[in-house]
Amino acid sequence: MSARKRRSNDLKEKTKTSAPCGLKENVPHQRRNFHFDLWFCLTLQNWILDFGRPIVMIFLPLEWFPLNKPSAGDYFHMAYNVITPFLMLKLIERSPRALPRSAVYLCIITFVMGASIHLVGDSINHRLLLSGYQLHLSVRENPIIKDLKPASLVSIFIMFICLCRGVG
Repeated sequence: MSARKRRSNDLKEKTKTSAPCGLKENVPHQRRNFHFDLWFCLTLQNWILDFGRPIVMIFLPLEWFPLNKPSAGDYFHMAYNVITPFLMLKLIERSPRALPRSAVYLCIITFVMGASIHLVGDSINHRLLLSGYQLHLSVRENPIIKDLKPASLVSIFIMFICLCRGVG
């Protein structure tokens, strides 16, 4: 009886893996438990690239990164935007159930778009602060906005600030 159970369990394990495209493979599933290696990579790259970003920006001199070029934090953010989707795909590949290809693509595209919008907002905010923009003042009261020519650009900045507060 126990030999029969073992054989049926072995057969079940061989067919329970998934591929990213949603097709089942007949490859034995090596580990059905927590994927420590992928979660360790996700955690490590998040700590280094996301939390380490402002720390690196504090220690590197501003002269190395003029306002018209990406800063050190921007490079860290770009690396985060490139590495994370691949780790997410690998994690989805190891899922015990096959996910539809469209769901996988939608998940990855949503992450990349959100992270990219965050990168742009962070970069603009960083450059505004370095240019003298004061966050505690309203847009119209800021000294750099008062000197802005033509005056119609102030309305664009107000719209941008509203979008940043609303979206992210």
